[in-house]
Amino acid sequence: MTDSPNRDSPNRDTPKRGSGTIPSSVRIHTYSPVIFLYPSLLMSLICGLWVSMGDATSAAPGSSGITFTVVFFFNLSIIAFDYTRLTSVVVLLVLVILGLVGVIYPGFREALGNLLNHKMFMDAVFYWVWALGLGIVLFGTILKTRFNFWELKNQELLHHHGVLGDLERWPAPNMRISKEISDVLEFALLRSGRLVLVPRGEQRAIVIDNVPNINRIEKQMQDILGTLRVIDGD
Repeated sequence: MTDSPNRDSPNRDTPKRGSGTIPSSVRIHTYSPVIFLYPSLLMSLICGLWVSMGDATSAAPGSSGITFTVVFFFNLSIIAFDYTRLTSVVVLLVLVILGLVGVIYPGFREALGNLLNHKMFMDAVFYWVWALGLGIVLFGTILKTRFNFWELKNQELLHHHGVLGDLERWPAPNMRISKEISDVLEFALLRSGRLVLVPRGEQRAIVIDNVPNINRIEKQMQDILGTLRVIDGD
């Protein structure tokens, strides 16, 4: 006489760890660094509305131009340079020092205020054109990821690429994963970082840059690989 199955036992098809269900697959999207220009897109929309509602008649006419310029060039610096933890601390210290100098020396504060209060007049059309152009570029960047992405599924690492659905495969069991978050501001903008994957038997690592929500993606991948190790052990 055979024993009846235990209906209260957990389903092996949906393993669980802690209180969360381990996903059966996870997609990994990598974006062009251009995606980090979305603050400039938002600022161009804000400035377009600002000027359309009467920037010239406001208390600080021309302020929209200098505001947009500062945001845009700072945004470019995020793409051009790596704001490591050390660099971010140095920048913060420099800003604190400038603030203290401004408090101690009123002349420096006045000179800095005159620089920041410089007027730059640009009409609403300028901002709308920039918003449209940046919007098209960012939309194209997002659309590209629908045809070029990685997926961990069915004990395999898959690389989908190309409009026709070209596919590359690597074995997932015993694959090594490391996570790198080297740029503080890129992480602040999209919670993004770099994944380094080394499939079993491969000498060269697979490097995937600019992965949004890097912590969540890395945890899901580790959960799936942990489940594969349990299955192989059985």
